[in-house]
Amino acid sequence: MALAAQKALLDELMGKNRNACNGESSGGPHWSDDDVCKFYLCGFCPHDLFVNTKTDLGQCPKSHDERMREAYKKSSRFNKMGYEQDFVHYLTQLLEDVEKRIRRGHERLAVNKCVNNPDPIGASEKKEKIAALTKRINDLVKQAEELGTEGKVDQAQGVLKLCEQLKFERSQLEGDARPGMTQTKELEVCEICGAFRIKDDAPQRVEEHLSGKMHLGYAKIRDYLRQYSEQHSNSSSRYGRRDKRSPVDRSPVTRDRDRRRSRGRSVDRNCITVPR
Repeated sequence: MALAAQKALLDELMGKNRNACNGESSGGPHWSDDDVCKFYLCGFCPHDLFVNTKTDLGQCPKSHDERMREAYKKSSRFNKMGYEQDFVHYLTQLLEDVEKRIRRGHERLAVNKCVNNPDPIGASEKKEKIAALTKRINDLVKQAEELGTEGKVDQAQGVLKLCEQLKFERSQLEGDARPGMTQTKELEVCEICGAFRIKDDAPQRVEEHLSGKMHLGYAKIRDYLRQYSEQHSNSSSRYGRRDKRSPVDRSPVTRDRDRRRSRGRSVDRNCITVPR
């Protein structure tokens, strides 16, 4: 409570931008203000990626201002405030969630495959059954013709009806679709966003999926984390740092400790600061 009171008093006396260092504007809004989205400063806000999808994160409660982002990039404290580490940590959580969904999708498809194909027929056995059905169908057609010539129309129609049933059974074995019915499509799980899609689907539908918000959103998250990890790895090897793990791989405790150190180094001694 005492710290909050001190902070409020200094806000009133010196303004919210009292921590601005020499060379930075101290009037008006500042990129370090609490109501500015720090994720947006780092590159993009995840709340904007999945609008009106089943993974919609809702509207971001903080402001997005391109001028603030440019000011942050030009600031001497760019990449020293711990914003990027917080951003990577949040993106990693989103990626872990979609990876779980991808695993569940594969498990679901495996279960459905077992249910739909409990005892698959071997190729040779299937071929023999198809040949037997074909012979039976030909015999029935010949029998129906003979009955028709003898004037036994009702019996001929009954034989032809049986013939149609055998033809359908044969078409099922051959993998053909029944006339008037849609053949079951094989599904697969998208390894980027976890959505189900038809395997070997039409190019137009594939393009629609690849250009969808969910797919593009998770692809953007993966690209950012990959680039950040590569940059962090290069930086670690260049300066001989012992901890070569990327922020994506490090534990939350390690990330929190690094953020505190980064924030401590970023504070200019000439600036008046208030403990948070």
